[in-house]
Amino acid sequence: MDLQKIEKAFSFYNGGKGLDHWSYSSTSSPFAKNIINYYFPQEVRRKFPFRYPGDFGNLVNNTVQKMLADVLYVEGRERLTEWDRSYEAAYNHELKDFHSKLPVDAKDKFGREEVLKYAEPCIKITEKVVKEIVGKNKLVCERYIDHGIDLMIKKITGRIDYETKHTFIELKTKPPKTSKVRNKEEFKMRSQDLPLEPQIEHLTQTSFYYMVTKKIPYLVYTNDKEFKLFDQSHELMKPDHLEYLYNKMIEKILLWEKMIMYCDGDIEKLALMCEPPDMDHPFYYRDLTDDQRKLISKLWGIK
Repeated sequence: MDLQKIEKAFSFYNGGKGLDHWSYSSTSSPFAKNIINYYFPQEVRRKFPFRYPGDFGNLVNNTVQKMLADVLYVEGRERLTEWDRSYEAAYNHELKDFHSKLPVDAKDKFGREEVLKYAEPCIKITEKVVKEIVGKNKLVCERYIDHGIDLMIKKITGRIDYETKHTFIELKTKPPKTSKVRNKEEFKMRSQDLPLEPQIEHLTQTSFYYMVTKKIPYLVYTNDKEFKLFDQSHELMKPDHLEYLYNKMIEKILLWEKMIMYCDGDIEKLALMCEPPDMDHPFYYRDLTDDQRKLISKLWGIK
């Protein structure tokens, strides 16, 4: 395929720099949401409002990785083997990053302060289950995976949470939920229950790593009270179902790429081919910036 045509077609991404790769997170939401987010350069995206649940997950997972990993990959694909693996060093490093994020509103401010009471118990539980699965095997965390098939224009890039020679773990924390106290200008927080069944979006992400590595997959959920582990004994974690989910993801990316190439870099034309944003969605379009709202208005005429 003509490289110049590809560059032109994808040129609306990343502030005009184009798209380097797909990721599961960038393709797990509607195409309209993908455009609204990835139209902007990375330095702008990093300043988008981000509520505490995602940062809670990073605080827990990154702390455990720094404590247990033999090899750790960091941004820029740097491979580390030496660092301070003590709990104090790992937790305090991640806590500093957690505190660097500004709260979105009063509810998020309360959540960011209260949630730390739940973080340390969740870290201990996560550490316990990872140790049980990994045993004495060498543990690698956050290894980069690049993958594509012949028909794809852009590769998919992901990073595996925990990986040994024969297994990998996809970890999902379930942070506590914040809600408003009835008839009061106050908030309260409670633990979030773990899912009874593996969730489809997490299964799809697991399917990508499984299809690329062919290693034994584990999907693990943790909160501040317990963990839940799903392995290949569960019907939805069996190889044929993971392969099915992987193929569905690939089909979506191939369709998006065809639409992008057809529109030849015309983002307004591309927007007309997408389902318009559902502004009442509970989280996709909840915390938009002014620039994102202006883009939505320009592309879909939604005020």
